[in-house]
Amino acid sequence: MRALGSARVVTISASYGAGGSVIAPAVAERLGFPFLDRALPAAASSTAAESADDEERTEGLITRMLSRFASVPDPLTGGVSGVPGVPRDEVLKEQVERQVGQFARSDGVILGWGSTVIVKRAFHVRLDGPEEARVRRGMLIEGLDEGASRKRLADTDRVRSLYIRRMYGRDWRDFELYHLVVDSTSLDLDACVSVIADTARAFWDYTGRPANGPLP
Repeated sequence: MRALGSARVVTISASYGAGGSVIAPAVAERLGFPFLDRALPAAASSTAAESADDEERTEGLITRMLSRFASVPDPLTGGVSGVPGVPRDEVLKEQVERQVGQFARSDGVILGWGSTVIVKRAFHVRLDGPEEARVRRGMLIEGLDEGASRKRLADTDRVRSLYIRRMYGRDWRDFELYHLVVDSTSLDLDACVSVIADTARAFWDYTGRPANGPLP
C-alpha cells in the first residue's frame, strides 16, 4: 500500500500562449492520471469592463475565477456557504485549497489554481516563452488575430500573476517554485508533453516515491 503523501502529482503553471490548456491534459493522458483544469478559460479575460482600470479589472476577474470554481462540487461540503465576518474571497479561496488538496491525495495533473503553492509534495512545472512567440501560439490555439491574442496575453498574464501574489504572496515567475521550466514555444506541443511526462517519471524514480505499477 502506498504511504500517505506519496501520490504522484504534477502541477502546471502556464503563461498565456504557452499551451497549458493543451499540454496539461495531454500530460495527464500520457501518464494515465486524472486531470484538474482551470475553471476560468483565458477568453474570460476579454469580457472585463473596458472602462475599468487594471486593478479593478483584475479584482473582478479574480473574484469571478473563485466564484466559477465554487460551481465545482465540493467533496466535503457540497458547495460554498457564507461565513459571517469572513470575506467571500477568503471562503472561496479555502474551498479551492480544499478541493485541490483533496484531488492531490491521489495521482493527478493540476493546471493552475495556485497548485504550485498549495500542493507541497508534487512535481512542479512552469510553461513560458518569449512574448512574441506566445502571441503567435495563442493565435494558433484560440484562432485569434494578432491584436486579440496580444491583448488576451496582457490581460491573462496579469490576472494569473496577481492571483498568485494576492492569494499567496508569491511571484509566479520565481523559478525556485518549479522543478522544471520549459520554453514550450520552442517545441511542438507533443514534444512538450513527452518532456514533462518523462521528467516527472525520472523525478519520482530519483526521489524514491513508490509507484502503482508501470506507466504507459
